[in-house]
Amino acid sequence: MQKETNGTAANARRDIDSIDVPVNFNWNSDSSPLSPIPTSIPGEPLAAEVARTQILSECLRDGLQGIPGYPTVDDMMRYLHLLHGFGIKYATVGIYPGNADRLNATMKQLLARMRDELPGIVPSVLSMCTEESLKWTVECRDVHPALESVVFMGSAPSRRLVQGWDLDFILNKLETFIKKTVETGIPVVAGTEHTSQTSPEDLRAITRTQVESGAYIVAMADTIGVIRPLGTYRLVRFIRDELDALGVPDMQMDWHGHRDTGNALGNAMAAVAAGAGRIHVVSRGVGERSGNASLEEVVLNFAAIEEEAGLPVSWDMSQLLELITCYQKMVGVPAPEHGVLGRRYSHTSSGIHTDAILKAHHLADLAREADNGELEDKLRDMSRTVYSAVDPAAVGGVPSVAVSPWSGQSSVRLAYMLSGRDPRELSTQIIEGLLARANELGRELTSQELEEGFAKAHASHAA
Repeated sequence: MQKETNGTAANARRDIDSIDVPVNFNWNSDSSPLSPIPTSIPGEPLAAEVARTQILSECLRDGLQGIPGYPTVDDMMRYLHLLHGFGIKYATVGIYPGNADRLNATMKQLLARMRDELPGIVPSVLSMCTEESLKWTVECRDVHPALESVVFMGSAPSRRLVQGWDLDFILNKLETFIKKTVETGIPVVAGTEHTSQTSPEDLRAITRTQVESGAYIVAMADTIGVIRPLGTYRLVRFIRDELDALGVPDMQMDWHGHRDTGNALGNAMAAVAAGAGRIHVVSRGVGERSGNASLEEVVLNFAAIEEEAGLPVSWDMSQLLELITCYQKMVGVPAPEHGVLGRRYSHTSSGIHTDAILKAHHLADLAREADNGELEDKLRDMSRTVYSAVDPAAVGGVPSVAVSPWSGQSSVRLAYMLSGRDPRELSTQIIEGLLARANELGRELTSQELEEGFAKAHASHAA
């Protein structure tokens, strides 16, 4: 028995020694006769390209893989209603859960509620190329008749090595399960994991199989967030050209990106410029590892491109803060202090900043006294954007001002005014006292500390 064990171990060592570790394709820099490296790419998509781009929410699938617990059906429905009101019509809501009975039941309850309450959102689930996954997908379709299926397999050489797959195996599995899914009447989005690490030669064969097997959308994934905008443009353009050559020039392409190296927004923009018609996002960029492409980053930039071109904005941007706030509370992820729409996105305590903002308000007051309402509105708008790229009023927020060691008298006056009171009530003594307190503490005053000082000023004026 001992000799047999040693022999098996020796054979295993010989097998390991014979492994040739493959190198994944790098779309950022690896050359290929099928896809030359671009010498230049568009800086951003055209407004018309953005206007025809759809957003797909991965918030209730990929986003939930980066949090400690699964939300309730009620909480997810509340969020989906906000998504629908915001203007998003597509949402992935699950992946084949295997033997996780509780998760399976929760996803099907969610689909039933969506069917009854939110017919305006098309749900999708991810299905692996197995009979068990297909059976589960059909069960989900029986709950929600409008369900779509993302049928996918990993495709990068490294993934194939560890799984023991070769390209023929992947092609056979994709062909079999895309066809079987289509035969059940479920529309198929054909996907690959690690698309951004798979060679043009292999992707050519995969794309042909996806199309000829009956998929109606092809989805590309930067699964580990390794690609950059040049590589993204090159990859998406290559798949677009392949689809054209296959006689399906109108077939839609999806882009699913992660932000491990900080390129998710740039990649989303490059993907649209190259022909992608739908971008996958998650509120606050939540997700496994470093997370997914951020919903707020993508829509803020896409909306700006549309607005600057005089086109109607595709989403109700006034609901954006409420939407992402609902999500972060649901998944237990706090809002970041900094970053796009972080807690301090329209916050300042700098005397230089508050001086300009306060003077903008003063000019608006003069316009109001002159009975020039149009000018007053423009000046009020300017007061919110002179030191903020995002107008808080446009996304459902309000400006925020504090008093700190970097503040001046204008900071105190502006903070008092934004609290709904007349800054003329403030005495020099109150102003200097708050500034001295901030300097003494060496930090911003808390809202409570600031309000205590303001209460004194208000009480003194009232007396």
